[in-house]
Amino acid sequence: MALSLVLILIAGINFSLLIPVNKIAGDAGMPNFAYVFWYALGAGLILLVAAIVRRELPQFTLAHLRLYFVCAALGFAFPFALLAFVATKLPSGVTVLLLTLTPVFTYALAVLLRLDRFRLISAAGLLTAIAGVLLVVIPGGSLPAPSMALWFVVALLIPFGFGALNVFVERFRPPASTSLGLAVGNLFAGALLLVPFLPATDQLYLFPGPDLDGDLSLVAAVIINVIMWPLFYVIVRRAGATLFSIVNIIGVVGGIGWGILFFGETHSAYVWGAAALMLAAFVMMVIGSIQSRGRASRAGEPA
Repeated sequence: MALSLVLILIAGINFSLLIPVNKIAGDAGMPNFAYVFWYALGAGLILLVAAIVRRELPQFTLAHLRLYFVCAALGFAFPFALLAFVATKLPSGVTVLLLTLTPVFTYALAVLLRLDRFRLISAAGLLTAIAGVLLVVIPGGSLPAPSMALWFVVALLIPFGFGALNVFVERFRPPASTSLGLAVGNLFAGALLLVPFLPATDQLYLFPGPDLDGDLSLVAAVIINVIMWPLFYVIVRRAGATLFSIVNIIGVVGGIGWGILFFGETHSAYVWGAAALMLAAFVMMVIGSIQSRGRASRAGEPA
């Protein structure tokens, strides 16, 4: 468990770096679909070299192909298409904070599919994370127009998609597979699924582009994804979907910190209160997972 928690912390910090990197890419005028396509393809190519060296190439059975493309849809095409759609409908801070609801959907789906048990402390942690989001969304006019409430509900499909991704991998990962091979297959499938969006949105972009900041942000995003996707499969296998999902909480809290460090952003007491609630949710979910695995171990059941 200790190693899993260390890996989750590393994954969360790594994931949090995508928030400032994405901001730099957006400020540089990098087209969003082209940006995701290129960093998926770039990370896939780098990991393919590692997979060849380690002889852990992706497999192409029906079960593996299903995993690659479902994960690519839930982890790339669907959420980023929806993010692009709601970007003009909601304040950006509200959209980012929605990622903290990923553990809510992950845990709910895991319990429904009997991949996890109901635990009072874990449920309390999820409610605490929701309270953290509401602390930012409700006070101070974070939703300036009443019509935005509808788009807020639509945007909930983003953390639902990520939650479904986590649970799908835990439930349907082929037994004879390596995390590196799955990461390669997932990244290439993600790039392939995004290809139709490029001409459809007039985002045919060639690397390197006209803006150095945009190119550097793309390189950084490639490196982040090279680390992120193998870790994703390793952690879900070791710790389960629910515990992995708290990477999103670490990522959002870390993203707030990077915004202060890199961009000199300032935040209200509501945001700091929300960050404290999210950290509390993280602690409660970790405690719940440790307790559950301890009981399962004593009972001789799989954790």
